[in-house]
Amino acid sequence: ICGVTLARTLGRPPIEDPNHAFLVEHFGDVFRSMLTLFQVVACPDVTKFKENNLLWHHLGFLFFLIVFIIFMSFGMIALLTGIISESMFEKNELRMEEARMEKETKRERLSRECGELFGTLRTDAQGEATRRDVEAIL
Repeated sequence: ICGVTLARTLGRPPIEDPNHAFLVEHFGDVFRSMLTLFQVVACPDVTKFKENNLLWHHLGFLFFLIVFIIFMSFGMIALLTGIISESMFEKNELRMEEARMEKETKRERLSRECGELFGTLRTDAQGEATRRDVEAIL
């Protein structure tokens, strides 16, 4: 939206505008306008606008650049924060899954060892072992 707006406003300056060539070069169509805005966001160096006195001849553009850089900076920070937190959530999920698998493995091993241990007990006709025999294997 910003690229289209700048292409329609700054990209079509009157011939007598002292910055006509610069404006057409950087904002002449939507693609160039978006590329210029991307360059401003990626590296907010406005010296090329300052050198041509563009910011003082078009105060609305100066205000637009200030607001645009501030909002895009917040947007980039929000994007990076979201990526980092998503990565942390995925890592935590993997840890929880590994812990669950480890507990499951321990439980299966304990169940198997207890089965083997109690399988060695002598039982009577009703399938019961004496207390003394159970205490002896523990």
